[in-house]
Amino acid sequence: MKNYWLSFIIINISIYGCLSAIENREVTASEVGLAEKTSQDISPELNIKIDEWMKLLYSEDSAIRSSAIISLLGLNLPTVYDSLIDILKNSENDDVRISLIKAFGFAGDDSRALDCMIDLLASKSEAVRIASANALGNIRTENAIREMISVLLNTGKPVESRILITSALAKTRSREAVEPLISLLESDDNKLQMAAHEALVEITKQSNGKTKSFWQEWWDRNKVKTREQWLEDIIDKMEEGFKKLKAENRLLRDEIVEKTIKILKAGKEKDDIRQLIDAIKSKYQEVRIFAAGELANHKDPEVIKIFVDLISDNDMEIRVLAVDVLGKIGNVSELKYLVSALQDKEIKVRESAARALGKLGKKEVVYDLLSALSDPASLVVCAAAEALGELRAAEAVEPLISLFSNEDPKVRESAIVAIGKFQDKRAIDPLINALSDREERVRWYAADSLGKTGAKKAVSHLINLLTDESARVRESTATALGQTGDESAVEPLIKLLMDRDNRVAEKAADVLLSIKCESFELLDSIANAFYAGKDHKRAKEILEKQINSYKDVPEYSRALWQSKIRLAKLYYSLNNCQKAILLYEELVMRFDNNTEIKHELVHCLKELKQYDKLLSYFSLWVENLSTDNHLWWKEIYEIVEKHFIEGSFDRVIEIIGNFEKKTPYMGGPELKSRFYNLKKKSMETMLQQSTKS
Repeated sequence: MKNYWLSFIIINISIYGCLSAIENREVTASEVGLAEKTSQDISPELNIKIDEWMKLLYSEDSAIRSSAIISLLGLNLPTVYDSLIDILKNSENDDVRISLIKAFGFAGDDSRALDCMIDLLASKSEAVRIASANALGNIRTENAIREMISVLLNTGKPVESRILITSALAKTRSREAVEPLISLLESDDNKLQMAAHEALVEITKQSNGKTKSFWQEWWDRNKVKTREQWLEDIIDKMEEGFKKLKAENRLLRDEIVEKTIKILKAGKEKDDIRQLIDAIKSKYQEVRIFAAGELANHKDPEVIKIFVDLISDNDMEIRVLAVDVLGKIGNVSELKYLVSALQDKEIKVRESAARALGKLGKKEVVYDLLSALSDPASLVVCAAAEALGELRAAEAVEPLISLFSNEDPKVRESAIVAIGKFQDKRAIDPLINALSDREERVRWYAADSLGKTGAKKAVSHLINLLTDESARVRESTATALGQTGDESAVEPLIKLLMDRDNRVAEKAADVLLSIKCESFELLDSIANAFYAGKDHKRAKEILEKQINSYKDVPEYSRALWQSKIRLAKLYYSLNNCQKAILLYEELVMRFDNNTEIKHELVHCLKELKQYDKLLSYFSLWVENLSTDNHLWWKEIYEIVEKHFIEGSFDRVIEIIGNFEKKTPYMGGPELKSRFYNLKKKSMETMLQQSTKS
C-alpha cells in the first residue's frame, strides 16, 4: 500500500511540475481560439480541464502527452478536435505532432485527420514521416485505403511519400491495394518498385518474384475469391512458411547437437571429463543424455558427487538423468539422496529413482520402496514393484501380491513380473487367479511367473490357458508348462503344434523338446507329431532321446528297432550319412531281407566314398542270395569302373578275381563280359607299364 501511494504522489508531482513549466510558455493562437469557442457552450469546470490537458500536450514525458491527447479526443467535441488538427498542421514541436499522429492512428480517424497525416508524409522531419505512415497503416477503413491508393498512384506526389504509403498499405493488408501495387512493379523508380514488391509480399504472403506479369497472372486467378477464401489462403501460406521455418530450425538444432556430441567424443578420447560435466546442463536433451551416458562409465567419487548434487537441480530432466546415472554407476554410498528423490514433486524423477534403487541392489532401501507402492502415480508404483523384484526381499512378497487386485493393469502387471523373481509359494494361488485377468499382458506375465515357480498345482490351469484368444498368452503358457516339466502337458502341447500363430507353434515345439518324459509312448507321440509336421530335426532329437533312454529296457527292445529305422531314415533325409551308416549297419543285420534299408546304406557309403566297406557288404549280400540276379552287380561294376578310371588296375584285378571265386555268375553274361573286359585292360596296361620301366 505504501508503494502505491508513493507512486501516486510521484505521478502527481510530475504532472504538476509539467503544468508549472508549461504555464510559463507563450499561449498559441489555437489555444486562444479554443478557449473562445468552448467558453460559451462548455461548463467552467470542463473548460479548466481542457485547458490543463492542452498544456500537458507540451510535456517532455511522451506518456503524459499521450494521456492528455486521449482525454481530449475522448470529449468528442468538434471544437477540441479542430484545435488538435490545427496543432498537428502548424506546430513546430515534432514530439507533440508525433504524439497526436499516433493518437489519431490509434483512434482510426478517417475523416478530419486523414488528409493532414497524408500531407505529413512529405514533412521535413523523418520521425514525423515514419509516424504518419505507421498511423495510416492502423486506419483500415475503406475511405483511408482509397485515399492512400490515390496518393500511391499520383505521380505528382513525392516518391518518398509514395514509398511510405506502400508500407502503410502493407500494414492494412487490404486486398484493394494489390492491383495498384502490382502496377508499380514497372515504375521508373527502383526504390518504389522494391517498396511495392515488399508490400505485395506482406499483404498476400506470396513470393512470386518481382516481375509484374507473374503477379498479374496470380492476381487474375485469385481476385475473384471471397474475403474468407483470401484470408484462408494467407493463413495457409503463413502456416507453410512457419512449417518451413520450423524445419530449418530443426535442421539447425540437429546440426548443433551433432557437432556438440562430436566435440564431446573427441574430448572422450583424451579422457577429459570436464566437457562432459558442462554438457550435462546443455539445453539439448540429446547432448545431456550422451554426456550422462559417458559419465556413467566413470565411477570415480568426483563424478558420483556431481550426479548426487544434480538430484536437487531445478531442471526436472537433469534430476531424471542424475538418478538414472547413479543407478547405472552402482557404487553409491550416499543412498539417502536417491531415497529423497522418491519424494520429488515430478513423477518422472520418482519413477527413475525407484528404478535406480532397484539396480543398486541395496536391501536397506526395501522399506523406502515399499512406501513408494502407495505413491499416487501408477508409473512410480510400477517402478517400485519392479525394483523390489530385483531386490528379492521377503518382506515385499505380501505387499506385491496385494497389488494383483489394483485397478491399473500396468500395476498388476509389474507386481506379477516382480513376484515371478521370488518363486515364492505364497504367490501360487494369486497367480492362478490372475490367469483369468481381463488384460492380455497380465495373463501373459501371470503364466510366466507361475512357470518360474514350477508348481504342479498350476499345470491344469495353464493347460486351460492354451486356448486363450491371445497368441502371446498361449506362447507364454507353453513356456510355463515346459518349466513345470509335467508330462500331462505333452498332449495339449502337441495340439498346439498346429496353432495358427507360427511363434506359438514354434514355442510349443521347443517346449516338447525340453520336457523330460518318463514315458516311451509319449516320446513316440511327440516324434510322430514332429514327423507328421515334417519337422525332421526335432523328430530326430526326440528319437535319439528315446533310444538312449530305453536302450537297456528289454520290454521296449522290439519297439526300439522301429524307432531306429525312423531315426536312420531321418539321418538319411538330413544327409547325415556318418550317423546314418552306424544305424543302418545295425539294421541290415537285424532286417536282412529289407532291401530298402540296404539301398539307403549303399547310398550313404557311396556319399562318404567308403567303397571297400561297400564291397564287403555287396560280397556278403550276393553270396547269400538264393538265386543270383542283377540286384547289386550293377553297383559293384560302378565301383570297379571308378577304380579303373582312377588307375588302380591292381585293385580292379583283385576285386574281380575275388567275386569270380565266390559267384562266377557275375551278374549275367553281359555284366560278366564287361567285368572281364576291365580286368583284361587293367592287366594289359600294367604289362605295358612294367615293360617301360
